Amino acid sequence: MHQLTGKEIEKRAVFELITYIEPQIDALIKQSEKELEELNQLRAIQGVYTKQRIDEQCIRQAIKHIKIEHDDSLSSIGGEQEKEIGEKNESNLPKEENQGVEII
Repeated sequence: MHQLTGKEIEKRAVFELITYIEPQIDALIKQSEKELEELNQLRAIQGVYTKQRIDEQCIRQAIKHIKIEHDDSLSSIGGEQEKEIGEKNESNLPKEENQGVEII
């Protein structure tokens, strides 16, 4: 980290970082296990041997899956906020007398 920032980093800061990242790693490993199970089900259908270890493909799929879930949860929150903001902005607009009439 010294190379990245050019500053010394305290051990307590590193431990805090590890404490923050650990739950994400746990979630990633659990999702990777699910991805391995799904992959093995497909491999069994094809008559190919099943894998016993989580590999880079399982990790990549787990990351994609978690990212999609995260993006979906953020977009649903953001969508609700945008709707509320839009409603507030529309209520502040002056009402036109010629609504629904097209002027050529």
